Amino acid sequence: MERDIQQIVTLEVIPVVRAALKETAELRGAVQVLADRLDRLVGELAEGELFELTKLVARALRVFETTHNGGRR
Repeated sequence: MERDIQQIVTLEVIPVVRAALKETAELRGAVQVLADRLDRLVGELAEGELFELTKLVARALRVFETTHNGGRR
């Protein structure tokens, strides 16, 4: 009976725990990258750079739309 429990733990539980730990580490890494990018965006927002970027993107979209809607500006 004790050997059966050891085999179950060794063959089934440990691989599942290892896989979960690996996925947790990968998820932690992805969250760290996201947090770093968010910090950067917040810094840009605080400096007003994000507003300028938004204006540039809006201007580019307007140009794109007008060139695809008959070429009028």
